[in-house]
Amino acid sequence: MCLEVYAIATANRVGDERLAKVSGLWVKKRNKPTKGAFYFSKDGGCSCSLMSENADWNNPMWDLAPEILDGLSNAIQLLGEESDGFTFQALWIGDKAESKAKISLQDLLNDIKTNRVKNKHIYVVGKVPV
Repeated sequence: MCLEVYAIATANRVGDERLAKVSGLWVKKRNKPTKGAFYFSKDGGCSCSLMSENADWNNPMWDLAPEILDGLSNAIQLLGEESDGFTFQALWIGDKAESKAKISLQDLLNDIKTNRVKNKHIYVVGKVPV
């Protein structure tokens, strides 16, 4: 089992190399679960590398490693500025999202910076239908 942290943008004008550069993370565009999803990790593997040592996949919030929070928020900030909208989620492989909500880019950035990324939740930012 592995964590997947990814964003799916609409009308995107930014690539994975720019997101990686501003974040200091490994970012790769893949075609799952849909074409153009940006996956985030520290080392090119699954997103488990973003979790802290104390993370528990059963908790309502992910406990991400403190050292990745600024980089991840930088990437999401750029994605918000360079796309018409996007979704963002952190899910354990095999889990399904249990909630979905449209929020502002600033609210999502606040959740990331304060290490309160919701588990089994889809964040919807900008011009994306809910």
